[in-house]
Amino acid sequence: MSDYPPYDSGSGQYIPPTQYPSQPYPPSQPYTYPSQEYAQPVYQTPGYAPQGYMMQPVMMNDPGSGQALAGMILGIAGLVLPFLGVPLVGLIFSILGMKSTTRKGFAIAGLVMSIIGLVFMICTFALFLGALTASGG
Repeated sequence: MSDYPPYDSGSGQYIPPTQYPSQPYPPSQPYTYPSQEYAQPVYQTPGYAPQGYMMQPVMMNDPGSGQALAGMILGIAGLVLPFLGVPLVGLIFSILGMKSTTRKGFAIAGLVMSIIGLVFMICTFALFLGALTASGG
């Protein structure tokens, strides 16, 4: 049988237990921890995480990230100024920037814009040569 007090299911009234526990509360002897594994943890100053949980910043060596950014900037400039040869330089920097791990999207965007600027540069150059030969000069 359990140590819980019985209940009268019919009347809903509480029937007190007939026997109380033999050990008095609080216990007569103070409780001692059995081993060191249950000891209180040592806390550090508030605001700082314990050393095992702290993320350490790591400098990444990302070759080609500067070239990827330069390729994108020159690709944008190559769309605006295609006749100065800017798309060709942007294409070179974008190809070199493809080895970047963090800015590979910049390199791809610069590559696409440089190719578009290069096509526009070739079309402009062909149009200029066609107009020059048509004028007889």
